[in-house]
Amino acid sequence: METELISQTPANQGGLRAKLVSVALDILETQGIDALTLRAVARGAGVSHGAPARHFENLDDLKAEVAAVGYRTVATEIAAAVSRTSQGSDPREPLATATRAYVNYALKHPGLFSLVIRTSTLDLNNEALRHERRSASDRFLWLVRQAQAEGWKPNADPNLLASSLWASAHGLATLWLHGAYQHANPDTTLEEAIAGILELN
Repeated sequence: METELISQTPANQGGLRAKLVSVALDILETQGIDALTLRAVARGAGVSHGAPARHFENLDDLKAEVAAVGYRTVATEIAAAVSRTSQGSDPREPLATATRAYVNYALKHPGLFSLVIRTSTLDLNNEALRHERRSASDRFLWLVRQAQAEGWKPNADPNLLASSLWASAHGLATLWLHGAYQHANPDTTLEEAIAGILELN
């Protein structure tokens, strides 16, 4: 699990900086977001408590760098899933596949997902985070525009439509992780819930 995420760190993040990011990812995967502190990361990397400060301004900066990995990996998984989708008569199918990949990614990596959605704890000026957020957003927007070009809601604002779909997928993932969706809809499968997102938008 850790190897999969670490492989998505930028090639130019060498040495200790990359190690700190990988340790932070491991902490999120194994212990959860509340365990992610600079001291814990330094301890996991086998360096002094002050060492992270030479590479990151503060914990929020480190978290932003880790969140960038999250955006990069989910975008990669969405692209891979969509590439395996066969062309059919329903223009929504690639969007359904992308939504499914997003939700499944969140359920597979709850610690990283929790970090990504807590924007108040991230340094939003972090260059890597800004780039990867934009890249992931643009990829989903492209899928929406492609579906529109094939006849799905052709007159809707693509940006608004993409935001609505993302919010729905995001909300479903959050509710499912906490068991709230299953409690309210015990007879609905995750696949049915995902399919319902596109029916409502």
